[in-house]
Amino acid sequence: MDHSEKAKLLNEDEDEPKTVKLPITGFVIGIIVFVHMASFTILVFDLSQYTYSVYKDQEFPNATLNKSDRSLCETNTSSKEFQMDQTIQSDTARWTVYISIAGGIPAIFTAPLISSLSDRFGRKKTLLVPLFGSLVKSGLCFLNIFMNYNVNFFIIYLFIEGCTGGWVSSVAICSSGFADITKPGKQRSFAFAILGLGVGVGFLAGTLLSGYLIEAFGFNSPVITSGALVLIGILLTLFVLKEPLKEEHRVTSVHPLRQIKESLDMYIHGNKDPNYGRQWQYIILICAFNLLSMAALGKTNVEILYQIGSPFCWNPIRISNFGTIRSVIQEFVGVLSIRLMQCFMSDDFIAVIGTISAIGYFVMEALSKTSFELYMVPVVGCLGIIEVTMIRSIMSRLTPPDKQGSMFGGIALFENVCFMVGSVAGGAIYSETVSFLPGFAFWVMAGYNVIALFLLIIFYVASKRVQIYHRDINVA
Repeated sequence: MDHSEKAKLLNEDEDEPKTVKLPITGFVIGIIVFVHMASFTILVFDLSQYTYSVYKDQEFPNATLNKSDRSLCETNTSSKEFQMDQTIQSDTARWTVYISIAGGIPAIFTAPLISSLSDRFGRKKTLLVPLFGSLVKSGLCFLNIFMNYNVNFFIIYLFIEGCTGGWVSSVAICSSGFADITKPGKQRSFAFAILGLGVGVGFLAGTLLSGYLIEAFGFNSPVITSGALVLIGILLTLFVLKEPLKEEHRVTSVHPLRQIKESLDMYIHGNKDPNYGRQWQYIILICAFNLLSMAALGKTNVEILYQIGSPFCWNPIRISNFGTIRSVIQEFVGVLSIRLMQCFMSDDFIAVIGTISAIGYFVMEALSKTSFELYMVPVVGCLGIIEVTMIRSIMSRLTPPDKQGSMFGGIALFENVCFMVGSVAGGAIYSETVSFLPGFAFWVMAGYNVIALFLLIIFYVASKRVQIYHRDINVA
């Protein structure tokens, strides 16, 4: 980097626009993230409930309750039917562990590679890879349900999607695209808030649609909707999205193993340029990010089974309603609170507040005994997702422009690991504890957040002592 380029970077604060208005390309990216996340979420909710239903019919085909609309959990806890429900929940939770591993292991390697390659080939071309992978998965899941094949075939379909990076790779590439079109500071923080909103509203739409579609049209209707949504994402990428990465900012050569290494380079060596982030800052932030992601990404399947079982006994519509209420509260309150709190606080302190709210979310969920108490969980945790958005923004501002794709590739790698480990751990813990303490998995997730809180406090205090010339990174 020559002197003039460095001077430009050091003065970016002074050139930053007074508003945080995003280019149109940013909103197109947000829509693509939305449709991909909605597609993924619909299938998560659908396949969990479909598998529960299949196991119910396979393992207890002659059960009286199988021939009625009543849930197995609507019985006395000492009855045979209640014990049957505990067995089905345990088996379904164990199945979620298998599909999490199947999709997570290949994505650990492919997501950072695909994201890093976007620094060479551009964001549009590489974004098509995970989108096409999700489309293939949706088509195979439709065929599986339509033909009534064994549910274990879903493991293969998730593996195929994992080989293309999945939604995590899509979010990483879109994050790089936001970094391409925004300046460090409030504009970029707002851009990542839009990214988080796209993810969150996608999750909202997926949870809302899945339950109503299952009730109205059966288990295959959410799969068709999932495929249609990801197809919309492909068409937007091909025909509407303008390439965010300029030619002069692209790397000139591609070495797959080197690309994966570069995605981890910040954590091993830090930045050579002293104007950007230190190694210890990246390490603390990614450790906090990992813990928060393990809880946030690992809770979905556990929550579905938790709500199906006693004492809640929720049907698909009530499960969807809860997910919708949670998403509305967390996403919209989260985005608005980010804009408000940025007037008074630094990004890293906002992350601390968000983590405290997330701890309250999981503690409240673990203690819930009635449906009303469960509906209060997202109220307590209304700021429980902004900490991940803030960490992405801080890490982006710690990173030089030509390393954004590699940095987000590293985040994608860790995010896939966290999604797999969080889902596996959550499913395994729930499977083993559902019979005597169904909420124990949420206590574990609250523990992840407590450790992350300490790490973020350490980052906040220690970073005050570091003089980084790029003023947007300062947390003082």
